[in-house]
Amino acid sequence: MDFNKNMARKTYMKILMDFVEGIWMENKIFAYMRISTNHQKTDRQKQTIIEYSVKNGFNIDVFVSDTITGGSKADNRPNYHNMKEHFRKGDTLIVSDVDRLGRNADDVIVEIKDLQSRGIRVVALDVPFLNDWEKMNDDSLSKMIIDIFVTLKAHIAQQEKEKIHDRVMQGLEVAKAKGKKLGRPATGVPKEFIKEYNKLQSGEYGNISVVQFVKLQGIAVSTFYKYVGIMKGSGNI
Repeated sequence: MDFNKNMARKTYMKILMDFVEGIWMENKIFAYMRISTNHQKTDRQKQTIIEYSVKNGFNIDVFVSDTITGGSKADNRPNYHNMKEHFRKGDTLIVSDVDRLGRNADDVIVEIKDLQSRGIRVVALDVPFLNDWEKMNDDSLSKMIIDIFVTLKAHIAQQEKEKIHDRVMQGLEVAKAKGKKLGRPATGVPKEFIKEYNKLQSGEYGNISVVQFVKLQGIAVSTFYKYVGIMKGSGNI
């Protein structure tokens, strides 16, 4: 009789432990939201995610949000970082906008690759295919979609960098053509002196000597050469 009671107790405990373990090991669905200031609200992001979950027949287990500037890296966001510490392989992370995952394209790519390496599914509602719940729950399809997205995102980011570089160079060329002096500001030289010195160099003062020029500016000859030396050293002349 005692033997039967002992076996029944062990069987009960095993069933209980299996049940508890099953709850513990069940994969979770996280939703992450980010706003930049306390004057903003996460309502729009949260509502968009909830509507998506209702449409696809699942519930969000954990909502996480950060109020922090978009210029901060993902791992520098306290609540996001803490959420990642609780991720388990097979969990899902949902964001309303993929850019919520990083400060720029490069950061987003790094973050998605890191999540993918951990076995975390990433669903971004603003990106075609990444917002397909059925496809993103298929391991082989989701991996392929993520790989394609990362490749395209990297390509677009590189194009944007090249465009910015080209625009900057075009701006510099236009400035040079207009006769603007380029380079670092001449530290320690009054702006008024730089302005008048440029006039002197362009001939607006006519054929006057340095002594005559410094008298007009109310400075000493030694100060004149000091300022000119600083400007030459900074590449402004």
